[in-house]
Amino acid sequence: MQHATQVQLLKKALALAEQGISDGAEAASALPARVYLDEQRYQRERQMLFREPLLVARSTEIAAGHFLTRDLLAPLLLSRDPSGRLRAFLNVCKHRGTQLVSDVAGANRVFVCPYHGWSYNPDGQLRGIPHAYGFADIQRACLNLTEVPVAERFGAVWVRHSAGPALDLAAFFGEQILADFDSFAIDRHVLFDPQDIRRPVNWKLTIDTFLENYHVAKAHQATIDHLFWPNLGLFERHGRHIRNFYVKRNLQELRDLPESQWDLRRHGNLLYFLWPNTLVLVEPDHLDFSTVFPDGPLATRVLGHTLLQQEPASDQALRYFQKNNQILYSALEEDFAMAAQVQAGIRAGASEQLWHGRFEVALKWFHQALDVALDDPQVREGASLQVHGER
Repeated sequence: MQHATQVQLLKKALALAEQGISDGAEAASALPARVYLDEQRYQRERQMLFREPLLVARSTEIAAGHFLTRDLLAPLLLSRDPSGRLRAFLNVCKHRGTQLVSDVAGANRVFVCPYHGWSYNPDGQLRGIPHAYGFADIQRACLNLTEVPVAERFGAVWVRHSAGPALDLAAFFGEQILADFDSFAIDRHVLFDPQDIRRPVNWKLTIDTFLENYHVAKAHQATIDHLFWPNLGLFERHGRHIRNFYVKRNLQELRDLPESQWDLRRHGNLLYFLWPNTLVLVEPDHLDFSTVFPDGPLATRVLGHTLLQQEPASDQALRYFQKNNQILYSALEEDFAMAAQVQAGIRAGASEQLWHGRFEVALKWFHQALDVALDDPQVREGASLQVHGER
C-alpha cells in the first residue's frame, strides 16, 4: 500500500482514538432475519455466485503441463498447457454427465471417462468415443468439455462456474483494490498451510464474523483481544468490495515516530472483503485468505490458505508461522461457535430483525450488495453505480 495512504488511514485512526469512537455509518440499520434461512434465497445466492469470478486456487498449484480439480459450486477441471496457458472446464463428461477426472492433481494426459470410456484432450477437445457410430449424427463440437472463463490475478486463479464471456478482473476489482494488492507483491509469495473447513452454519453468517471487530473483546478474549484496540475500525467500500482496518493497541507508538516510519501493517490488520466470498487478512509479515462457499442452506465450506514472503528458513520460523495460524484458526472456531448460536436464535424466531450498529457498517454493505445482486440485472447495474465508493 502506498505510504501516503497508510499515513492517511493511521491519522484517521489516531483521531478516532482521541474521540473514543469508531468509524462507521451515520445510523444503525436492520436486516431481516429470514435472509439466513430462506431456501429459495439460498438457491438464488448459489446462482448469483456461479456468475461471479471466484478464487479457486493459487496459480502455483498448477504447473505448466499439469491439471488440478476442484469440487466447489460445480466440479472444475483446470489445465495448464506446456506454454503456460490456463483453461478451465466443468469436470463433466458430455455423454451422460459423469465426473470425468477423479484425481486431485497431476500431469496432463488424455482424460478418460470412467463410465463409458469417452476421452478428452487437456484442451477440452473430444478425442474419442467407443463405438462412435452410435453418435454419428451429433456434431462433435457439441461434445467437447464445457469451458468456463478463467483468469489469474494476485497470484490466484479466478473462475466463473458457468459458461460466459471472458473475465475482466481489472474492471471487477477496480483501481483501489488493484493498487493495494499489487503493492503487496503476492505473486511472489509462497503457499502455506492450506485448509478445507466445513461447519454447520449459513455461509453469510461466516462472512459476517469477519466484517466487524465489535465482537472481539468478548468473543475472542482467549485468543486475539489483547492485540486490538477495543472496537476501533476504519471502513471503506470500493464498488462491491470492502476494505476494513482493525486498529491494534500499539497505535499510540506512532506519536513518537516520524511519519516516514509509520507502518500500517504493524499497527493494525487490514481486512479485505473481495466480492462475493473471499476475505483477505493482511498481517505484518503474511496474508491469510479465506474463501467462503455455501455448503447447503445451513452449512459453510471455507477454503483457507496463508501466503508467506518465502518458505520458512528454519524450524524456528516454521514454528512461528504455525503458531500464528493456530491462533487464527482458534479465533475462527470461536466465530463459528458464535455463528451457530446466532443461527439457532434465528431459527427459534426470537426476532424478525437483526441489528447492525453504526460501527457494523460493513455488514450492511455486504447484505445490501447481495440484495442488489439477487434482483433484476438492470436494477443491479443501476444500484451498483449509486453505491460505488460510498463511505
